Amino acid sequence: MAEAKRQHDWNVASTIMALMAEMNRDRKRRRKPFKPDDFNPYAEQKSIVAKGTVEQAATMLGAAYTRNTQVSPLKSQASLCPKSEPEEPTSS
Repeated sequence: MAEAKRQHDWNVASTIMALMAEMNRDRKRRRKPFKPDDFNPYAEQKSIVAKGTVEQAATMLGAAYTRNTQVSPLKSQASLCPKSEPEEPTSS
């Protein structure tokens, strides 16, 4: 119960801090607006996903990668999508 009160207090305090920081934000220096989660230690931090290409991943793993640019003549646009029509709705 004490932990819930502490989290509630931080939610209130971080909202006030974000509001004050947003009022004083220099829009030229920081284009992204402040959010309460920026000031709340209890807020879950989202992990940053690293973006890369298949070639970069292969290089990091020490594997050889060659791009396959040849398209099989058997594959057509219709065969790429096996479901061309929506399913009938089922009633319970």
